[in-house]
Amino acid sequence: MQNYISEKCPVCGKEFCRGDDIVVCPDCGTPHHRECYKQLGHCANEEKHGSFEWSESFSTGNMSGAAEPQSVPAGTEAAICPYCGTKNPAGGRYCVNCGAPLVKTEERPSAESFAQERQKAFENLFANENFDGVTPKEAALYVKTGIEYFLVRFAMFIKGRKFDTNFSAFIFSYFYLFYRKMYAAGAAILAATLILSVPDMLINIQAVQEYYVEMGLLSQVIWEVPHQDTLAIYAIVASVLIWAMRMALFLFTNRFYYQKVVSSVKGIKAKLTDSEGMINEAEYINTLHRQGGTSMVLPIIIIAVSFAASFALAAWIVTSPFFIMPTV
Repeated sequence: MQNYISEKCPVCGKEFCRGDDIVVCPDCGTPHHRECYKQLGHCANEEKHGSFEWSESFSTGNMSGAAEPQSVPAGTEAAICPYCGTKNPAGGRYCVNCGAPLVKTEERPSAESFAQERQKAFENLFANENFDGVTPKEAALYVKTGIEYFLVRFAMFIKGRKFDTNFSAFIFSYFYLFYRKMYAAGAAILAATLILSVPDMLINIQAVQEYYVEMGLLSQVIWEVPHQDTLAIYAIVASVLIWAMRMALFLFTNRFYYQKVVSSVKGIKAKLTDSEGMINEAEYINTLHRQGGTSMVLPIIIIAVSFAASFALAAWIVTSPFFIMPTV
């Protein structure tokens, strides 16, 4: 409860004493004796509302005998006082029970401004760090999303840590690398995965044909995959290697990404710095944003190609002379 002792009621002019029944104007915060407020019928400073706010030193100490929290009629939107929990009529700027200022909805920070403030806080947290010649602010501008996650790990790397875990890279493999715009690494992992998947793909082609034969949709196998026993062994070895690659991504993707961020930021800065050592700050920031961040373009393309390959296999079977059109 705000401490109004020794302050004066604007209606009767008497000082407030401990135990007085006090109410507060929800618009300007002026305290009144409850009976004085009722007799007047409105705030004593009503004519000043809009530009006037009653202010004195704020105390969070309790005031014995203070009025009980006032309820708000049913169906009326209420603003909850953050100090005493009293429900106040919507639109009020001060709690009618304790006089504390109420937080208005429009004064609350938006999600965007909150994210910006949080980003600045993390940049300030690592303000004294130097990521191999790249400042935390430059790294944050390039990373763009997941800033808190990566700045913490970048700081660990410059202190000597060699690896860190990344579950997203483990689960999504080259999809995650393409998403983070690590195109060279993503292409290498994709190529290795495709090559190692060849034995398993050939075995699956044989299995699909045999399934269609069993279903009566093919009179015979279109193409007998050779060396199936050997392919089965190769498929097991390839599967182990694929999981080994995923484990490597799990442990070292964050380290690779750190190296990419540092080299990319340095490259952008060198490219935009003129002969006099000057750089256009706005262009520099825009370039960091544009070339950094994330992208879903390649992951979507790869998913689309995968679906196209599945349809191509089905089309190969359906257009075969051995395909039997089912009858209704």
